[in-house]
Amino acid sequence: MRLNFEVSEQQMNDLKALQLETDSATMKELFNSAMTTLGWLIEESKKGNEIAAVNEDRKVYRILVTPVLEKIAKKYRPVLAGKAGR
Repeated sequence: MRLNFEVSEQQMNDLKALQLETDSATMKELFNSAMTTLGWLIEESKKGNEIAAVNEDRKVYRILVTPVLEKIAKKYRPVLAGKAGR
């Protein structure tokens, strides 16, 4: 199946930079990697887990917050709260 959509010139430059940074041979490979990552982020958020960058040496962590993950957290938070009360 083919997927076509328009992006701005800046977004295209960003995509090309990500492709180079990740050594992705094709845009399809980059897209597949992004889909895998997003799928994992969503599944972890559905479980009530936070996604974070952790620096153990400095004892610092930064939680990843995105509009999509906020929607997932709100959608599944009531379900998780109900399970905690059992």
